[in-house]
Amino acid sequence: MKKSKIVALMMAGLLFMGPVSCKSPDTPAAAVPQDKQQEQKVTLRFISSWGGVDSRAEALKALLDQFMFVNKNIEVINESLFGEDFLPKIKTDFASGNDPDIFGLWPGSDIRALIRAGRVADLSALMDQDPAWKALFKSSMLEYTTYEGKIYGLPVETIFEALFINVDLFDKHSVKVPEYYEELKDAIVAFRSAGIDPIAYNAFAEGTYLYQNMVALLAGKEIAENPEHPEFGKYYRQALEYMLELYNLGAFPKDAFTMMNRERNALFQEKKAAMIVQGSWFIGYFDRYDESVDIAYFPIFPDGNAPPKTMIYGLGNGCFHISSAAYNDPGKQKEAVKLLRFLTARETAAVFAQQTGMLSSVDIRESRIDYNRLTRKGQLLINGARQFIGPPDSFVDRTTWEEVIANGMPYVLEGKWEIDELWDKAVRAGLN
Repeated sequence: MKKSKIVALMMAGLLFMGPVSCKSPDTPAAAVPQDKQQEQKVTLRFISSWGGVDSRAEALKALLDQFMFVNKNIEVINESLFGEDFLPKIKTDFASGNDPDIFGLWPGSDIRALIRAGRVADLSALMDQDPAWKALFKSSMLEYTTYEGKIYGLPVETIFEALFINVDLFDKHSVKVPEYYEELKDAIVAFRSAGIDPIAYNAFAEGTYLYQNMVALLAGKEIAENPEHPEFGKYYRQALEYMLELYNLGAFPKDAFTMMNRERNALFQEKKAAMIVQGSWFIGYFDRYDESVDIAYFPIFPDGNAPPKTMIYGLGNGCFHISSAAYNDPGKQKEAVKLLRFLTARETAAVFAQQTGMLSSVDIRESRIDYNRLTRKGQLLINGARQFIGPPDSFVDRTTWEEVIANGMPYVLEGKWEIDELWDKAVRAGLN
């Protein structure tokens, strides 16, 4: 059965399952007909990073359209943005008192700051009142959204990071897929000699997935996830030394420091770059039957603390929250909860999984998803992993990561700043 037909059937299931109890976790709230109700229209603002050219943007828009089609009294304004545009927007909204009603945000310093400021609704009572809804989520993922014993977010998207490789380029130039750092250097030299950019990298936060994999494998789980550890900064600086070595080998595109995210991704997609370090959401850009692309564990370092087959693994932006402003508003609370229930429903998660290859934090085993090849490979890597480490950029202040570390890296690579100078700037900016 073709993908479009499968997705259409899932979407139809979301709409026409028939009336259900408001506490049913298996059916999105959108399935409750509203045609006969004459309620005043409620507007909900939603924002996530699944906008623009993101691989999940199309599925999200279609799902929200279907939600509003059934729930005539609710208008959802989707303000989702792609890439580096997202975080400044949501932080500005909260800072100016223009809080979104429902929003997606990964675990880390930003959501913790909003929780401490009382801007995110405590969902614990909702979960206690509806154990079946709570049971949809993997307990290991709910731990990421639990702060001081209270649940503030519901996880839908499980993410990992990996080394994506253009298999056809490796085969054509007889280059070994690197398992160790020295082999990575050999591959870089071989591809640069062949006139191919070895690694698609740019100086934005998403481009630094290469760097944060280095941090994770050098530091190991205990140190990488603990900014208070006395050796925390040591491995960030050491990873910068390795970045500098790769830069001097010609690992990166000549215009890496001016390239936008879409251009960086296109280098790999158009076979102009042999490798890219990306997140699992990148899978959604490839045809389900494309065998010219593969994924592998990031190469290990001889002096690293992490064992072979270590993966960055955790939750992505598909972790959904209700703002306290919306939850405490009698005119919005019921509708906001309804939208949250829809976004985290088993059937909604199944649409994202089928259409984009997303790994779900919701139990969708009964949906029997026909995952694409790269998603299945990712599942194999996860099953074979010896250690999981959370994304390093979620353990330091995300603004410091984006505006100081990522933006400052070109100055180090070009020899304008010393490594310690960049790290000192990050410390002064506030790491957590």
